Amino acid sequence: MGLKLDPESEAARDLAKRAVPAGGELDVGILLSALYHSSALKDQFPQLAPCLKKPAKRHKDAPDKVQLAEALRPVMTHLAALNDRPLSPVVWFRALLESEPGRAFVTSAGVTESDLQAVLSALPAVAAAPEPAPSGWRESSERREVIEALGTFGRTLTATDPPQKGVVQMERPLKSLLRALAKRKQRSAIVIGAPGTGKSALVYELARRLITGDGSIPARLRDYDIFELSPTFLRSGASYVGQYDERVSSLIKLLRAHPKVILFVDEVHSLLQSGMHARGPFTDANEAFKQALAMGELSMIGCTTTAEYRHYIEPDQAMAQRFTVVRIEAPSPEETLRILVARRPTVQDFYDLPISDDILERTVELTEEYLLGRAQPRKSIQLLDEACAFAVMQDPPADDVTEAELWQALEGTIGHSIARTAQLTEEQLFEELGAKIIGQDQALRGIARAFVSGLGGWAAKRNAPRGVFFFAGPTGVGKTETALLLSKVLGSGRESLVRVDCNTLQGSGHDSHPAVNILLGPPPGYVGYVRGEGGKLSTIRDHPESIVLFDEIEKADPGVGKLLLQIIDDGRCEDTDGNTLDFRRSFIIFTTNAGCVYDEKRLGFHTAAGPIRPRTDMEALRGEIRAMGLGEEFLGRIGHYFEFNGLEGDSIRQILGAQLDRLRETAEVRGYDLEWQDEIVEHLTSQWQPRFGVRHLVAILRNRIVEQLSVAEAQGELKGIKTIRLEVLETDGADDKQDLAGLAARERRKETLVIKVA
Repeated sequence: MGLKLDPESEAARDLAKRAVPAGGELDVGILLSALYHSSALKDQFPQLAPCLKKPAKRHKDAPDKVQLAEALRPVMTHLAALNDRPLSPVVWFRALLESEPGRAFVTSAGVTESDLQAVLSALPAVAAAPEPAPSGWRESSERREVIEALGTFGRTLTATDPPQKGVVQMERPLKSLLRALAKRKQRSAIVIGAPGTGKSALVYELARRLITGDGSIPARLRDYDIFELSPTFLRSGASYVGQYDERVSSLIKLLRAHPKVILFVDEVHSLLQSGMHARGPFTDANEAFKQALAMGELSMIGCTTTAEYRHYIEPDQAMAQRFTVVRIEAPSPEETLRILVARRPTVQDFYDLPISDDILERTVELTEEYLLGRAQPRKSIQLLDEACAFAVMQDPPADDVTEAELWQALEGTIGHSIARTAQLTEEQLFEELGAKIIGQDQALRGIARAFVSGLGGWAAKRNAPRGVFFFAGPTGVGKTETALLLSKVLGSGRESLVRVDCNTLQGSGHDSHPAVNILLGPPPGYVGYVRGEGGKLSTIRDHPESIVLFDEIEKADPGVGKLLLQIIDDGRCEDTDGNTLDFRRSFIIFTTNAGCVYDEKRLGFHTAAGPIRPRTDMEALRGEIRAMGLGEEFLGRIGHYFEFNGLEGDSIRQILGAQLDRLRETAEVRGYDLEWQDEIVEHLTSQWQPRFGVRHLVAILRNRIVEQLSVAEAQGELKGIKTIRLEVLETDGADDKQDLAGLAARERRKETLVIKVA
């Protein structure tokens, strides 16, 4: 087309070219629709959506050339004559609407003349060539000398070739920044926002526009320069504090003498920390910057995160009032996609790889779903860059970027594999859990269904955890072990568990702050406070894909309930340093023994029906939860209740067999064969007490067998032994057997050590 286009216009042109049928022409309707859907125009003028449908893509990639409709040629010729700077979608769109073919197209599609005039009046006029910058300063030898003198402290952004435009969707904060710099007094601004939202990029875009003389820059600012100060350069080599003071004084003197140089400091909080936080060797010298700002002698742009601004700058009201605050919000997914489209040509040229629209859309989707603790657009830009690197590093290199590379890049960014519903079915998870947890098939099947559902997109809630489960049942039946196994599934084999033992959350009865401080960290000034460390729940910042386990929740202080409600409802909370703890990629699991009913008269004794099992009375459970102060609002927010049953004899025999098999493996590693009588399993099962769960069974093995082996090894009784055999210790009479319960005896039979268990 012979036009100089900005990245958004290039994306619109490519979309239009892909929509032209083979052998067809690019007409005004296709071009208007492409411009409308490739920029913010569709959000600004939703009334045009019915007549400007998104062009259907007929080609996978944009053809190098397409035939231009004859009616469009005069418009393109006119725009080419004004081609002093890159053409934006807004200017191009207006030029088309003002043309005869453009006006005819939209009116024939149903747009009234009054509606068309309303749209045109809201669009900026097609700008003429920008006014030339005032002569003198830019070409002067004095400017060259100033740039050279400043070179020891940083770099002048406007003294080099202009970078390619890479910033889109930031016109509003850019206008706010220009207004701050154009004021008569206190011509300073501080740009704040979450990390990765484009604070520094905004300043670099301002520098680019100053270099190119962009028409969006007010005439009074067009010959200004932006100097980026590096505090590291300023301090480097200063062997004593006075030398640093001298450098600061000379820099401020230079800036005062040349008001057309705007000072830019990234991470400005590191320069403007006041003595109210912590005095250091550079504090007094840095106060000179603030004094110069207060007197209006300097014009400064600073960038910092919202958290650092609140911590270091906002508390010093005198300093905060010297700046106009320019806030940058993270772009929406739609805006992020337009940013990626604008950057695509640069990325494709660097990697020599085609990147399809589908890959850009999938990049945004994956970052929105998995990288919740990071801000757009940086997380999408970085993920796309990482995926391209994976593609070119393959052997042989890939022909294009596919979703497989995106997943590789995402898992590399997170640091572990990601459990996906496409790779995990309900039946697979049930079998995996059932192989380790015995006697809880009903609960495990429900857990498998709820867990796999939480991984899928249908059940996803942007403002809540993936699932909130409540495991109720007697002690030692597998509740905590199930949570641990789920964490390994979620971490693809790596334990991804944030465990909170609620025994540690017991308050004083009238003050719940100590319990909350364990979770979120003590506040500044309290014993144990370490900036950036947080509390138990702060682990979620590094491992957002986790099982967050509140073990024995009935023992927690009632004051913790408000925090739990916030986590369940919003999926987020803040620690004492103001860091966001994001639980939206996690599962929350509560375990409890509350409501468990034991038959004290019959428990542990055998009847015709076998031993009596503990059970959970769900109504009693809810009553105990209410009694501890959590209330109905907590109970109503639990997504799934799962009841773990007390274990039966068959389950205990199966668990005991597995424990003995594990002990046999340990013995084999040490060079021994382990064997046992068939009666030993039934005998040990008879010693088991149902109310104590599996832990009691493990204690029986440890007390009756493992301790005997340890003592035998310590006393040298295993020398020459090849086989270890377990037998039942015969006793005369039930009373003697009761007296010997818990005891064992050892004897040697040639190369076999026999352990007789009572």
